[in-house]
Amino acid sequence: MKEENLIKKLEGITLPSIEIKSHKERLNLALMKKYFPEKKKAEVFNIFGKIVPAGALAVILSFFIFNNLISPRYNLAKAKEIALQNNEIKGWINEGATIKDVKIIDGQAYVLIEPKETPKEDRAIIYGPKSAETPAENLEKKEGFGGALIGIDIKKKKVSKIEKLIPTVTGLMEEKKEKAAEIAEKSSEIKKTIPEGAEVLDINVSAPKFKLEKKGNSIFVLPESESEEKASIIYKSDGERWEGKINLTEEKVEEIESFGGNKE
Repeated sequence: MKEENLIKKLEGITLPSIEIKSHKERLNLALMKKYFPEKKKAEVFNIFGKIVPAGALAVILSFFIFNNLISPRYNLAKAKEIALQNNEIKGWINEGATIKDVKIIDGQAYVLIEPKETPKEDRAIIYGPKSAETPAENLEKKEGFGGALIGIDIKKKKVSKIEKLIPTVTGLMEEKKEKAAEIAEKSSEIKKTIPEGAEVLDINVSAPKFKLEKKGNSIFVLPESESEEKASIIYKSDGERWEGKINLTEEKVEEIESFGGNKE
């Protein structure tokens, strides 16, 4: 082809128009995605707002807010309401128990009921000289409410299961008692103050507290870690009584208190 003919053909070619604005927007989004992911989301939302009509955007936003903010709170309130319609649960609440936590998975709510915190007993009143006529070892000890995990079907509006935590509570308390006894047995302060062969009347530890933890599609009841755990051991020998106060966290005897007593 002759040079003049090639020049004429090239001059007659229609070049596509370059969309500078579109190119800039795409480049901006690419850079935002790589270096500023949070700002990129806002940028996409702004573009989305330009594309979608105002009315449709309002509907979408309403749906988003309901499903992510309003609905979960409504379900939590509904779960508590359904739980309190159960006479057994209502009885625990009336006695001082509280709804500590609620988790929801696929329309099933899990409600953690925490028992009323037992006030610390005045050990001197129970084990001191004034109680000599009613020995402490004869005092009746009842197994109280140790908490419960409640399953609730929100759609059917009913309690689906009640799982008492007493076995778990008992097991953890026994572990604490064993630890307290072990610490006291090794303590030089106990050996110096309390006569050898003294009778152990009671080992007192606080009931464990629990929390709900969500892992995938499962709910677990786990004990809460306490910053400081305490225990006390009551000893008796020849009509006299002592209380050894033990710090389970630091594994040491903090104090030994004598209640005095009447010789028997």
